[in-house]
Amino acid sequence: MGQQPGATKEVNRFLEDVAEQIQYKPIRKEIKEELEAHIEDRKEEYTLQGMDEADAWNKAIDHMGDAVEIGVHLNEVRKVQKNPLTVILVIALMVIGLLGNIRAGMVEKSGIFFLDSFYFLYGFTIFLIMYYFGFESMVKHLRTKFKVFMGAWLFILVFFMIQRVFEIHIYRMTKITIIFAGELLSIPIIIGMAYFNRNKKYKSILLTAAVAAIVITSISVHFMDDYFLASNLIFLLTIFTALLYMIMKGMIKGKIRNQLFSWLLSLGVVLAVFAVSFEGSWKYEFQQCFYPEKLASDYFDDSYNSILIKNLLGKAELTGAIKLSQEELKSYYTSEWYFKSLGEFDYEYKMQSVKEGEVKALEDVLPEHYQSNYRIAYWIFKYGWLPSIVLILMAAAVYGMLIRMVGRMKNNIGKVLAFSCTVALLLQFILYILGNFGFQFGRFCNFPFISEGSASIIVNAVLVGLACSAFRYDRVFKEEKRKGIII
Repeated sequence: MGQQPGATKEVNRFLEDVAEQIQYKPIRKEIKEELEAHIEDRKEEYTLQGMDEADAWNKAIDHMGDAVEIGVHLNEVRKVQKNPLTVILVIALMVIGLLGNIRAGMVEKSGIFFLDSFYFLYGFTIFLIMYYFGFESMVKHLRTKFKVFMGAWLFILVFFMIQRVFEIHIYRMTKITIIFAGELLSIPIIIGMAYFNRNKKYKSILLTAAVAAIVITSISVHFMDDYFLASNLIFLLTIFTALLYMIMKGMIKGKIRNQLFSWLLSLGVVLAVFAVSFEGSWKYEFQQCFYPEKLASDYFDDSYNSILIKNLLGKAELTGAIKLSQEELKSYYTSEWYFKSLGEFDYEYKMQSVKEGEVKALEDVLPEHYQSNYRIAYWIFKYGWLPSIVLILMAAAVYGMLIRMVGRMKNNIGKVLAFSCTVALLLQFILYILGNFGFQFGRFCNFPFISEGSASIIVNAVLVGLACSAFRYDRVFKEEKRKGIII
């Protein structure tokens, strides 16, 4: 900042002394400009009182007080915050997930688990990048990011439509991965835009159109497949929970009654689009979750997996591995323990066979994707209830710390962004826990930071990194009410 015309060197020396105490260097210029404006105002008062200009400058500086003390005080008010316990717990969960993936590769003797382990390292790196720079980068030019993101959704729709029409198949380019990742990453973008447009007259129309467009794209890409169900539920619940949070916290001007009416109308429109577009059977999904025995017809389907998991959980020990004889293991392996007892149909063709003298282990009787979909249940079977509950509580502690962190934040845009990211992570955790206790609704989602690699680890690292970054810069950034942006 250059010296003001007519100002003494003492003014600039004073400002530099203050700025040197500020830990976060990018904000020093803003603080110096604010203090300089105060000094100028005070100097003008003294000049109008008849004091000569040089004396007016000096007295205005004296009136401000000691530069170092001012700088120390401002640094306390506007410094970056640390949340080391949350960061350590997140990294600890990633380490647990990495070790579990390596172990899965050793058990399965499959290179895919070792290959996916690199995604944990990518996730760790992205988490740190987001933690240090995520919030600052997020709030800059958010409207442009929103337009780019919605354009990306249109591209995804056209891309997969072309794939289907021309029967083009791209290796490892799965619709499930892209849609699930895209919907999770859309959450902070949409919530950020909802906050920036919170006082505009037609804000609800823009929000409803954006959310409905993403839901329609998701459903269209999956062509009425139930793979999208869990991701869409997480997406919708997070968006509208965050909007309700904004209303109840008074972040949106106007009567709460009117805001709630607008919120309910938007929610109703999106849910109607969701319900009409979904041609799958809601009855089937609820039965699979609460009454899987009405649907189980094969040892390979998810309904049977839920029944099997519930049965094995009843045999798990407090500590140590579950104790099953070879006869029991073979009965579970063939699924005879369940299907043969029904007696209404011939289930022989649905059972796996066991060769004479063949020895089975616990891993042989579990669902095919137990290393990813049933990680918690596997912990219980392998190590017992007590150690597994400790691990579950450790994971739950991360969400508890994130919720506590959100409650401590003062910056509204950071608060609502951190809240939405936390809700998205928490809903994945809840659905995964329910599935691991035999209550699976729709297709499996992920256990954040632990189950599977690939996109889920990276996307969830972005979400938790953004939430922690918003807290880190909570005191540094302030909102400029006139423009409705963050500076």
